[in-house]
Amino acid sequence: MAKFTCLHCDNCCFFEREEQGPLVFSDEARRLRRLARERGVELTFKEVKVNGITMYRWVILGYCPFYDRESKLCTIHPVKPLACKMYPLLYNPRTGEVVVSKDCPWVNEAVKNGGVSLSDFPDEVKALHRVVVRLTPGLRD
Repeated sequence: MAKFTCLHCDNCCFFEREEQGPLVFSDEARRLRRLARERGVELTFKEVKVNGITMYRWVILGYCPFYDRESKLCTIHPVKPLACKMYPLLYNPRTGEVVVSKDCPWVNEAVKNGGVSLSDFPDEVKALHRVVVRLTPGLRD
């Protein structure tokens, strides 16, 4: 199977419900707020506890404020949060389950052509690993 390639569909950057928003770590929320201030944008976060660790649900209704609809690119790509870097992998920190998003057209096409495995997502797995390490006390990188 081929390595995952973003098709720039925007499915990962558009949110219809609050609970779809990415979970970000406190340092990521601070960085996002700073970047938003520089652009004159206000962001909303809701504090949540995940395995005893404070995280923030980034409340986005509609397009992510850092998504450029014309170019279909993330304007903060190099510094985007881990939750965004690991997409289309979705991680449930409460259960440890990892699934691949069915909202991603690349994933759907790959499934039709024989399936997907984690080896198809090397960069995304690296981001996932960083999330798991940060959420698991005593686990090291």
